[in-house]
Amino acid sequence: MKKDKLLGYLEVVGLCLVVVAACQWILPRHTARAIACVEMVVATVMLFLGRFLQTPFYEKYDPRDPKKLTLRRLYHQRVFGIIGLILATAFMFVPIGFYGGMYVGPSAWLIPFIFFVVVEVYTTFRISAVEKE
Repeated sequence: MKKDKLLGYLEVVGLCLVVVAACQWILPRHTARAIACVEMVVATVMLFLGRFLQTPFYEKYDPRDPKKLTLRRLYHQRVFGIIGLILATAFMFVPIGFYGGMYVGPSAWLIPFIFFVVVEVYTTFRISAVEKE
């Protein structure tokens, strides 16, 4: 139980650092953006470790229990959210320019980041609602 509590704190700190890094990216100074990129990498690693080492992700689910099946689906959706965060972090490091005939601007990381935020908010509220039942 102590390990799950520690990983839960790691997950919360990672989420807070993601918010700080995203807000820091808005600042117009170049050094603030460079620091935001590094903060986002650290936050992504913390969130990744906090999520995938916790017990609920590894639990065996009974396929006949609809509550367990819903939780399993929600945890799998969180995996796609983390993949969106990893893509957003990678796009933060891509310099502005044309790549394969497509223009990549300074805000290219926002699309996968918004995907991460939407999935995160949805799964957070749904998991807590399913666990209350």
